[in-house]
Amino acid sequence: MISYVDSEVKIFHPLCEDALNQALKNLSLNSEYEVLHHQYTGTLEMDYVVRNRRTKKYLCVIEVKRTPADVQSTRYQVQAQSYVQMNSPENEKPFYILTNLEKLISFRYDTTKPRVYQQMLLPGLENVCDFSMDDEHKIVNKLAKIFTRLIDEFRNDRYQYLTTLEQFLGYMNSTIADDKKWKSSMAMLMYEYIRGAFRAVRRTEIRYDVHKFHNDIEQICIEANSVDFDGIFAYDSAKYLPRLTMSASILADIYKYGNVNISGDAIADALHNMVSEDKHHEGEVATDLELASLAAVLAKMSNGALANGKKICDPAAGSGNLICSSINIFNAEPNQLIANDINPKLIELLSLRLGLSFPKVIAKPNVAQITTEDIVNLNKSDFKDVDVVLLNPPFVAGINCVNRKVPFYNKIKSLKGSEAITKVGQMNLGAVFLETVCHLVNVGTTIVCIFPKAHLTERGEEAVAFRRMLLNLFGLHTIFNYPAEGLFDSVTEETCIFVGKVLQKTKEVLVYSSDVKVADIDLHALQSVTSGYCRKDFATVFPGVEARVFDWSELDTAVEDGWRMVCSEMSEAIDFANKSFWMNDKLIPLSDSTSNKKCGSTDRGGGTDLLYFETFETLANKYKSVPLDEGVRVAKSDDFELYKGTNKFINFNNLSNSLSISIINDFIPLQRKSGKQQRTVKSVAEWNKIFRTKGRAQFPENSVLVPTKIRKSGRIHLARIPLHVSSNFTVFSYENAETAEIIASYMTTVFYQLDCEIQAKVHAGVRKQDMRDIIKTYVPKVDLITKEARNIIKNEIPNIVFLNLSQPQIRKIDKIWAEILFGSNSEKYVTEAQRLLRFLANRRNPQ
Repeated sequence: MISYVDSEVKIFHPLCEDALNQALKNLSLNSEYEVLHHQYTGTLEMDYVVRNRRTKKYLCVIEVKRTPADVQSTRYQVQAQSYVQMNSPENEKPFYILTNLEKLISFRYDTTKPRVYQQMLLPGLENVCDFSMDDEHKIVNKLAKIFTRLIDEFRNDRYQYLTTLEQFLGYMNSTIADDKKWKSSMAMLMYEYIRGAFRAVRRTEIRYDVHKFHNDIEQICIEANSVDFDGIFAYDSAKYLPRLTMSASILADIYKYGNVNISGDAIADALHNMVSEDKHHEGEVATDLELASLAAVLAKMSNGALANGKKICDPAAGSGNLICSSINIFNAEPNQLIANDINPKLIELLSLRLGLSFPKVIAKPNVAQITTEDIVNLNKSDFKDVDVVLLNPPFVAGINCVNRKVPFYNKIKSLKGSEAITKVGQMNLGAVFLETVCHLVNVGTTIVCIFPKAHLTERGEEAVAFRRMLLNLFGLHTIFNYPAEGLFDSVTEETCIFVGKVLQKTKEVLVYSSDVKVADIDLHALQSVTSGYCRKDFATVFPGVEARVFDWSELDTAVEDGWRMVCSEMSEAIDFANKSFWMNDKLIPLSDSTSNKKCGSTDRGGGTDLLYFETFETLANKYKSVPLDEGVRVAKSDDFELYKGTNKFINFNNLSNSLSISIINDFIPLQRKSGKQQRTVKSVAEWNKIFRTKGRAQFPENSVLVPTKIRKSGRIHLARIPLHVSSNFTVFSYENAETAEIIASYMTTVFYQLDCEIQAKVHAGVRKQDMRDIIKTYVPKVDLITKEARNIIKNEIPNIVFLNLSQPQIRKIDKIWAEILFGSNSEKYVTEAQRLLRFLANRRNPQ
């Protein structure tokens, strides 16, 4: 029998293909049309298309998902729509289908009806089969029957649009600033939606048309709340309008939509986008459905089946993607679910979605518990029956949530009697939120948390404290890494999943690493593998997924330096670097090569646009005679040797006090006009002091500039003159030109750039290295380099060009250093370094 956790590609796709081919045969069209798998439109890969053999044009596109919720998800409907939209010149007809084999919805793309819900065709959501009853043969036959009808209708342009939610969403958007009108409107409209859904499953409650209540909101709430949906219908005269008049056409549309879209997923998705549109900066981002299913499966693998009376909780539930994903995985009852979110406008969506996840049985008292509390107002008693917590915490950078963290720290202190582990530096909000949850739940509670992957490898005090919390409080026992592709459209960070049992320290931590997209992970296979994990290397446990077991003590030892070894894509490079660089007698840590190392700082403390003088053209023209120094502001130069800066820098120490004051007086209004005002307004005297201090921070010649952010080019700069340098570089200064030349030339090689890829952290495809990361790299021990080798290096310096990291070509300087370091094995080592560098750079920043 088919299961929702079976592999989409290996199980669902072949059955869909069989049904499509059978439909073409039923219509005697198999000689005219063909079914093709994984065709590309641009860079996007379509699951299936039915294509005209002669014209090569597409009759329709078919997108296959795993669950009924996926079929009703606005996100996946838009995904399927985008294929037809991009295919426009290649379309014979603009039809598309979304199905999980059990359910199906068909659509027709129309530029005059741009939103996906406008393009849905009658009869809306179709019931194809029942996975709990039908075997694969029956599923194919039943699906083929519907495909036969649809293909015939598509060819002959027989279609009728179901409805439009345009009016509904436009209306709700107009009420978003008026809380009473929002809640009253939701009560009236969701009454009709639920009435349509209940009629579809032949339930007789909520049977009266809403018009029978003559716009009486309280009576509407009384009628619907007798079943459940407290978040929508728990009437309070202080929060609702007494009466509300609404267009009959909106009510008719929403009833019709509920009748063919029984779950509340589509409505919840659409409204969540609306109410959270301006809250992404506050960390409010919906969890992708495939990732939610993976998280739920990992939760069950950790906790086992949910015992009677025990519950699943999502304390930052959003519109419910995570907690709804757990329902089928755990076979949970409504009263085993607890959902909370601080955004009060999400309570209606959670109530609708969780209630309609059980359309045939939902009824008081067997209902989910839904609240809109700030988590710092919850108590341990609120979690007394919770066995599983699913969490995608609000992620906000520490510098942007200083005040928001204070109540969390106070809550943690009240619960544990001492300061929070995460009360360190500029800790992000998500980590503090997670620690709060750990102190609220019972010992041994399973927590599954989606979190930015950068925390595995960053060396900052915040990341170190977070990793300590994972080991000692969270009870980390599993990490799951996966590609970022297709996840979190509004977020650029890679994420991973942490699984732990609170305050239950384990002897080992299991790390999974998926090479396939989350949507393609075989969740059934994942649950079936329970032993045989390798301890030395990552090894395949089922197609597309590798795993490795680490001793808890190994992670504990590496807390300060980061857990690069748990990233399988790094494992081979780490082994190579360990043998080739870090244990090589001819190389030393960069930190040992000079005591003169600093971060650039000209852009710190404000006023940068003035210091790099060309920014303000009016100032530059007025003060043409002012003497200017050489500066470097951003990493854009393609020159290895810098005989001049990339920007001119005004050094106020070279100016008279009166001239300095004149320039600053002209600068201040220009700064305000540009919108770059300081948080506190500085006086002329304060600016003068700041600029003179910055002017004294000049790096000498024979300095090596290492960019802190790199995406494609392996830039390293050798300063031949004194330079004023911004914080976009870390600078290492040397006593003489020869030493600087030797070290800088090595830094341009495939060997050093590979070392950087290993030591750095990744943010949105960018390789980021601060001082803590860069000093971990290795460079030549200069006094071991022979005179002959020094001359060879010196002669090659004028010819050095930077590596294209994603397509690194072995240059003469690479060969020179390979010979110095590895002698007769030089070709072997340089080729391997090239391969590994290319792999990591493209993994970080896919082309």
